[in-house]
Amino acid sequence: MFPLAHAWLIERLVPAATPAHYLGCIWPDMLFGSPLSHHQSHGSGILLADAIKGLPDGPARDEFRAFVAGVLSHGSEPRGFDWYSDEQYGGRAVSERGYAFQQARPIADDAASACGVARDLGWWKAHNIVENAFERRFYLSAPHLGDSLAAACVDEPLRSRIASVLAPIFGQPAEELSGAMLRFPSVVTFAPATARPLAEKYAEQTRIKHAGSAPDVAAIERLILRAEELIAPTRDAYLADCEADVGRMIRAVLTDAE
Repeated sequence: MFPLAHAWLIERLVPAATPAHYLGCIWPDMLFGSPLSHHQSHGSGILLADAIKGLPDGPARDEFRAFVAGVLSHGSEPRGFDWYSDEQYGGRAVSERGYAFQQARPIADDAASACGVARDLGWWKAHNIVENAFERRFYLSAPHLGDSLAAACVDEPLRSRIASVLAPIFGQPAEELSGAMLRFPSVVTFAPATARPLAEKYAEQTRIKHAGSAPDVAAIERLILRAEELIAPTRDAYLADCEADVGRMIRAVLTDAE
């Protein structure tokens, strides 16, 4: 899922979300210029939860615990929001993958063309288009979500504190981990009043990830609007299922980390 969806979910799961929660809920996607792999950022929830046990009681431990709650809400292992979006949802066969992939099948070829990439990448690009299709409604109904995410990303003391705990866990310099957090807002939009900024940023992401790609912003914009229509009948049920399932997982994992 994309940033505002993750901010929406953490607010549904936490009574009073803090900057550390907001930073954690988007941290797994902070891979632009990051030394970490997708698997490390999306599949290290238990590793990070275990690290809570090694911290002394106090504000620093509480802050890192909040960050981990955000990370857990996002990731794919254990089963956070991205598991149900990317991997498996609704009892469907594993080959059907998650909700975003299921919804993306009708626009896979069009997504490859719009993004200027090979046809075999179309289903993956289309699932990102579907994920983008959630963002505008979240922003229009709760514009503070983007403000909260942006504020967490530019909070240098917070980034430094969190990165100093993450650095020995992943064997990476704290400065590089913090730098990736700071860069993230430049490659996403936290204020998509229309589909256009979503399309512009996704075109930018495509150019970064796929050398030689030739994304068409207007075509991507049209696909995002089409994807909004595709998900409309099932969107709210999917979000409710994710809220319930991810909430149970986080409570279980953090209880074990106490």
